[in-house]
Amino acid sequence: MWTYFFYGTLMDPDVTQEVLLQPLSDFTPRPGRLFGYRRVYVAGASYPSLVLDPEAAVDGLLVSNIKQLDASRLSRFEGHEYQVRLLSVQATNGETAEARVFLAKPSVKTIDKPWLFDTWCLNEKERFLDGIRRDTLI
Repeated sequence: MWTYFFYGTLMDPDVTQEVLLQPLSDFTPRPGRLFGYRRVYVAGASYPSLVLDPEAAVDGLLVSNIKQLDASRLSRFEGHEYQVRLLSVQATNGETAEARVFLAKPSVKTIDKPWLFDTWCLNEKERFLDGIRRDTLI
């Protein structure tokens, strides 16, 4: 079993339910912070990517108990434009965890607009969920 760091749409329990076919709570999520990156929009999309920034940090969720089938579902959801890297993420208790993080490949274009989870939930979540159900990420 593996630990992942969710920093975007997968932090939302409804999205996680659609992707992993079980509640986010089944994966014992806990807050975490990834240093050295910031979260921005992917060009033409409502979802984020991470870009290197030595002065920044990204808050998200450390999610444990990810099995092979779950990892396959996550990879399918993220698509061929993302790759998994093993990075150190700091948990809120100060401990460091090695977690798998989906990072966009260099060919993915981003825009320099901060992606904020709460704003996404208010303005883009329902349309995004509809896209997942149609197998089309938006």
